[in-house]
Amino acid sequence: MRLAILSLLCLLTACFTEPPADRVWRCSVEQPLCPEGQTCVNDWCAKDGIATPDLASSSDGMQDMSMVKPCTDGFPLGTQGVWACRGKFSPTTTVATALCQNGYKLCADGFKVTDAECSNTSIKGFFFADVPAQGSTGSGAKCAQGGFANMWFGCGWYQGTRSPSERTPFPCKNLPLITYCDTLNNFTCILTDLRLDAQKMDDARNGVLCCPP
Repeated sequence: MRLAILSLLCLLTACFTEPPADRVWRCSVEQPLCPEGQTCVNDWCAKDGIATPDLASSSDGMQDMSMVKPCTDGFPLGTQGVWACRGKFSPTTTVATALCQNGYKLCADGFKVTDAECSNTSIKGFFFADVPAQGSTGSGAKCAQGGFANMWFGCGWYQGTRSPSERTPFPCKNLPLITYCDTLNNFTCILTDLRLDAQKMDDARNGVLCCPP
């Protein structure tokens, strides 16, 4: 009896040990970490390629879109279908758009995520939206106008050796964070081309925001 009570308390307090491959554990945007070989999907750690209880097929036999992942290296951001997908991008190899798969598209705004979800400090990596910015400092960054962009909006915290993400008091399309174009930080921009597909980001710890179809 005592053992049963202790086991129940462990489950209720989210005790975490390395589970067998067929087990499912709770996770969240704030704590998206899962055991190796599992991904946080809709607040559950699921073995890669295995649907969780929240990802069942619909009653009419059609596949639920929540079963479809836009990338193999990423995690859900928020509750409205946005994913943060890691990967390098470049106009001469894999463009930013190509990191979003299975019908997902590069996010053109941040209206499907909240400020708290977008700027959570536990997000290790900056995930670019197709939203250019301009300004002399992060505190003055705004939506790019006049055909010039030296920054880009997105979510998370840029992983690099030089320039991290910064918060701007002038969010663009509901996105509060920017990162700088900086060759020393592995983010090289064509400043007069306002497409993310024209830019080069050479640090796989970062990536893009992918929005559902």
